[in-house]
Amino acid sequence: METSVDSMDVGIQGQVAYIRVHGRGTFKIGPSLKQFGVRAIEQGCSRVVVEMNDCVGMDSTFMGILAGLSTTLKKTGGEVVVLNLSEKNLFLLKMLGLLHLVRVDSGSPEMAQSPTEVRSLAVETDKGQIMQTMIAAHEDLIDAAPDNIIKFKDVLAFLKEDLKRTPAP
Repeated sequence: METSVDSMDVGIQGQVAYIRVHGRGTFKIGPSLKQFGVRAIEQGCSRVVVEMNDCVGMDSTFMGILAGLSTTLKKTGGEVVVLNLSEKNLFLLKMLGLLHLVRVDSGSPEMAQSPTEVRSLAVETDKGQIMQTMIAAHEDLIDAAPDNIIKFKDVLAFLKEDLKRTPAP
């Protein structure tokens, strides 16, 4: 299956949602990631496995979405498992204080399974939707590690102001 530079393939098998990131995990694929994750949890998934072998980098929005999904799952005993992180991506999760929320795995056989049906997620193009997702993701980063407010308060203020100026679709 051919994929674009920054994309995700997803699938659900039993109570496990699988996500494979290609390229970079960024705000561009963030809304699709969040929608898939929320829908999977609503359908009874208790684990979200994110395969990062093909992921060359992550931005704060992407990591904030992982933090939000993890926080939701932890309330019911579930978890987000991140597989095959590069040293760079592991450093990014550490830097934002998220290692207490996600389980990092190097690809154990139990986690390395993948669903029989996989599909590519479309990338969100609605600016308002992207901005709302970015705001929520950064708020989740601050909730996950309160020290992150120093890093993201200006970003949040900018995003909220920009959202006010964005025309509705």
